[in-house]
Amino acid sequence: MGIIAQNKISSLGMLFGAIALMMGIIHFSFGPFSAPPPTLESIVADKTAEIKRGLLAGIKGEKITTVEKKEDVDVDKILDQSGIALAIAALLCAFVGGMRKENRWGIRGALVFGGGTLAFHTLLFGIGIVCSILLIFLIFSFLTGGSLV
Repeated sequence: MGIIAQNKISSLGMLFGAIALMMGIIHFSFGPFSAPPPTLESIVADKTAEIKRGLLAGIKGEKITTVEKKEDVDVDKILDQSGIALAIAALLCAFVGGMRKENRWGIRGALVFGGGTLAFHTLLFGIGIVCSILLIFLIFSFLTGGSLV
């Protein structure tokens, strides 16, 4: 307990980084947690029904009432942003711990956990970009009837 008391900031950074890394891995493994977005058909059907109701109300001379739909909370976006924020907080705690001349194991632990979380998110983003580019090449190849080479 004495080591943690002497290295408060870097220990807090390790905690933030470990929580952020666990959140990222669990969210990647078991996510997405939000409901899927509505289909294009349902959006078009809702809009046409609203236009029809508005036209009928206007023809009858009634007052047109609009219903504002409240945006749902996107749990996936909140988890991603909070994980990145915790990782940045871990890196800041490692910096402050280094300035306070705390023990190296705490500083390095906060750097590893915080940096690992940011690297994990960056790696996932990069894999998504590469897969998107390969998919575009595959579609163009299919449409032109040629090969990728």
